[in-house]
Amino acid sequence: MEIDTNQTEEVIEVGKANRLALLMLFPIAAIAIIPFVLIYGFEPLANGVIFLKNHQLQILVAFVLLIFIHEGLHGVTWAFFAKNGFKSIHFGIKWSYLTPYCHCNEPMKRKHYMLGGIMPGLITGVIPIIIAMVTANGWLLVSGIFLTSAAGGDILVLIRVLKYPSNLIFMDHPKEIGFIVFKS
Repeated sequence: MEIDTNQTEEVIEVGKANRLALLMLFPIAAIAIIPFVLIYGFEPLANGVIFLKNHQLQILVAFVLLIFIHEGLHGVTWAFFAKNGFKSIHFGIKWSYLTPYCHCNEPMKRKHYMLGGIMPGLITGVIPIIIAMVTANGWLLVSGIFLTSAAGGDILVLIRVLKYPSNLIFMDHPKEIGFIVFKS
């Protein structure tokens, strides 16, 4: 949707983003599980699944905390690059979808916007998968897969950001999943 000739809005509907993120679970799982099983066999993966099943309450609490950490990583990263720091960062929950969010109300360079967008999936998802691969840790692998998938909405937004030149300025969308790009 065009805001004016110098601004373009890129928005992904929340329900669609959640559905696409859920669908990302399958390729992310395949990319992580296939090499893990080829290297270590099925036993560490099965043990990890059993561990998660036997500790459901603790895992549920951990995942809720990690959701807040996920949003906090967006905020910390964007605040680092925002002129007004944390004064430009707002957190909330879209209750109709039970979806927490972090919003930065300051425009920033594409690389900074993207870094803030990718950081949660990297820290809570990809890095644990890599550690699981090195240590043969099945429960960490499964956790990393789910947390990488939880960053699916962020991944969808970042894919859209990539279609714009790197010299443009981006601002997180104030009400939707997406961004506003400022053209000079």
